[in-house]
Formats: sequence, structure tokens, C-alpha cells
Amino acid sequence: MINAHECDVLVVGAGPGGACAALNLLNHTNLSVIMTEQSDLQRLRIGESVSASIFSLLDYLHLPRAQFGASCFTPTQGNSAFWGSDKSANRHAIFAPDRATFQIDRETFDLTLVESVQNRGGHVFPRTKCKMVTRLQDGRYLAFANHPEFGKFEIVCRYLVDASGRNSSLSKSMGSQVVQYDRLTGVGAFFETTNMALEQIQLIESDEFGWWYSAALSQKVLVVTYFSDFEFISKMKINRPEQWLKHLEKSVHMSKRIAGSRLIDDNLWVRPAGTHFSCFAHIEHYLPVGDAACAFDPISSMGLGFAMSSGCQAATIIGNSLTPEDFLNRSRIYQQDLENQFEQYLNLKQQFYSKEQRWHDAPFWLKRHECLNRVA
Repeated sequence: MINAHECDVLVVGAGPGGACAALNLLNHTNLSVIMTEQSDLQRLRIGESVSASIFSLLDYLHLPRAQFGASCFTPTQGNSAFWGSDKSANRHAIFAPDRATFQIDRETFDLTLVESVQNRGGHVFPRTKCKMVTRLQDGRYLAFANHPEFGKFEIVCRYLVDASGRNSSLSKSMGSQVVQYDRLTGVGAFFETTNMALEQIQLIESDEFGWWYSAALSQKVLVVTYFSDFEFISKMKINRPEQWLKHLEKSVHMSKRIAGSRLIDDNLWVRPAGTHFSCFAHIEHYLPVGDAACAFDPISSMGLGFAMSSGCQAATIIGNSLTPEDFLNRSRIYQQDLENQFEQYLNLKQQFYSKEQRWHDAPFWLKRHECLNRVA
């Protein structure tokens, strides 16, 4: 017999977007919330740099900074970018205190958000995959879920929040139209230094085929990622450790930063990092948040803040909607707001990439200089 659960809102995905949607609902409504997460919440996550504005979002969610622990937010010392020139464009934090940035320990950050959802009355099902969603005659959704130990079960809900990320098969099955702009892909690894403590800066270095990014996740752990088009990564086998390391050795500055460090794990992680936009306002009682709604190029540093704010916005729409028609009207406004943000992002993205002209005829850069033409 298949177990069945009922709730007002099902949130698929327990990343920052999904967790913030759940928290906002639990803080401001009496709606019951179930949040599912495909992973076990224990995997090593890629760190991320954010501005001090994140603390305003946490205040809105009634989450004091101290709740995340002393090491979750590490002030960065600035950044160094070899982009458009052989000379570095440096910015030290001491010269721009109003634009202070912090490196986040994503594992601690994400787990704290999830624990807060549980503590405030939400139900969290880790290692649970929502395989399919159908619509019932009474207008509610029926989600078919599966857990590796407890087996198959069903979740019936009134509202569905899609926080399942860039590869959201849920959005497509719901009838959302996804417009893909490029197939940027990140291939990365974690290094552990055996020398002195790492300098808390972000380092970016472009080359003919894409660009490198690195940031210190702690005093001893460094994340290094190479971004390029999926076609190049596949053709040159950059997703294989030996080829990735050979390409890293060719870099001028990134290779120096890892000197004296060792790979924590021989396996690389490969993740999509392309730009896309979802059209969903015609779907009743369904809202995507974070990467499931809009996916941004990592060069923009917009991912985490957008995920959190869109999650809060989706929860507000659900909490304030009195009728199905009211929901659709609010959903259209949300869609339009995302379109405006996305248009600003595209302009910003084009400005970033247009600054690199040293390899303007190379396929990677040529694509990004041609007015960001859309690809299927």
C-alpha cells in the first residue's frame, strides 16, 4: 500500500530558494508545508560570494546571523580578475567597505535553512525524488515520490513550488516553456592547501576557450572551476581529471594559486551553468523559484540572492491569493517582474563578456559577443 501525505504547499527542492519559500510561508501563513529534497543534504557544496544585502533577507525571514555560526560568513579581502587584459583588475575590500562581500559556507548555510523549516513546523523529506505530478479533479496536485529506503509514496497538495534547480524536469512536465540561451558548463574540484592559510580573494582568469574561477571556502580548502561551452568540454574531454588538470596547468595565474595544494577528491563535478528563462504564468497553483525560474551565468553572482528573494516572493503570492483567478493574476505580475530582472541581467552579462576581446574570433567568445543569440 502506498502511503499518502497531504499539505497545502509542496516545495520540491531544499536549496535556498525552496527553503526560503517554505520559511516565508511558515512565518506568515497557517498553510502546511512539505519540502522534498533529492539529495541527502550532506554533499560538499560549492561556496558562493554574496554581498551584505543577504543579511537583510535573513532578517526578513527572522533568521539571526548568529544562528549560522561564526564560520558561515567569511569576509572576503577582494577579488582579482585577469579578464580583458594580462594585467589584473584588483579590488581590495578595504577600499570599498560599502560593497563588502562574504564567502558563504554553503553546507552550513543550506542545512541551517532546512533545520529552520523543520523547527517552524515544516516537514522535510530528504533523499526523496518527485518523479511525476498530475492534476486531480478537485484542482489539487498529486505528486508521486520515491525514497530509497521507504519506497514509493504520494503527496497531495494545493500549491506546488518548484525549487528543483537548473535541470528541472518538473517545470517542463508542468507545461512551463523554457528558453535556453547557452550551454555554459562548469567543471570543478576542491583542493586542500598544505602551506599557509589561503588568501580570502576570488580569482578569475579568462582564456581562449572560457574562464577559470577560484575562491577559498576556508583557510585550507579552495574550489577551482572551469567554465566553457558544453560542446568544448565534451570534445576536449575537460570533464576527465587528467585533461582538466592539463588545462589548469596551462593557465598563467590559476595554476600558481594551487601550487602546494592537493586534490581532495580525484572525481570532478560537472554542472550546467547556462542562462535560461521559464514562462509559467499560465499554470494554476504552480510557481518556480531560483534556477527553475531563471538561471544566470555565474559571472553575474546573482544565483543565491535571486533564489532567496524569488522563494520569498512565491510564498507571498501563495499566502495572499484568495481565488484561483487571484493567483493567476499575481503569477503574471511575478512573471513580468522576473522578465524585467532578466532583461537587466542580459545587459549586465553582455557588458561583462564584451570586456574580453583578446580572443574575439574564438567560438566561445564569438557566441557571447553576438548579442547573446538564443540557442535551442
